[in-house]
Amino acid sequence: MYGQIDLFEQEDGFGCMTELMAMFVGICAAIVMGIVHHYALSGILKFSPQRSDGSGFRIILTFSTLLLLHVLELVTLAVFNTMVVASVLPQSFSNSPPMFQDVLYVTGISFSTLGYSSIEVVGPFRLLLMLQSLLGFMLLTWSATFLYSACQQVWQKAKDD
Repeated sequence: MYGQIDLFEQEDGFGCMTELMAMFVGICAAIVMGIVHHYALSGILKFSPQRSDGSGFRIILTFSTLLLLHVLELVTLAVFNTMVVASVLPQSFSNSPPMFQDVLYVTGISFSTLGYSSIEVVGPFRLLLMLQSLLGFMLLTWSATFLYSACQQVWQKAKDD
């Protein structure tokens, strides 16, 4: 038989309510970031050259803009994570208090890969980083598809000429 779950206290000292709140905040942040990403991609489409001469300028412009977009998303998440760690979850890092570059590094590793780093993260903050890892995967693949589409248009134009 399963034991009862106390929503406010667990063995490790972190409450389930804190973990649920981290999940909720992470999901909300991911949705907002997805909406912003959508409008950024729409802006790239609107302002990128529609006619391509086959030179690849459109590809380079799209790639550069996407790189800038992802750096801005990463810094935004790192600032958000810094505020969360400072105000809500100060015990999230094994060596406290973390410096901004530590939070930026952990956020970047989580956003762009599986999240393995030399900095140990504990407690509900791990759930927030897990959601940001999923968000990073989704945004990066979305952008890769977008870039591939731009490449296809340029390559098709070059092939037709």
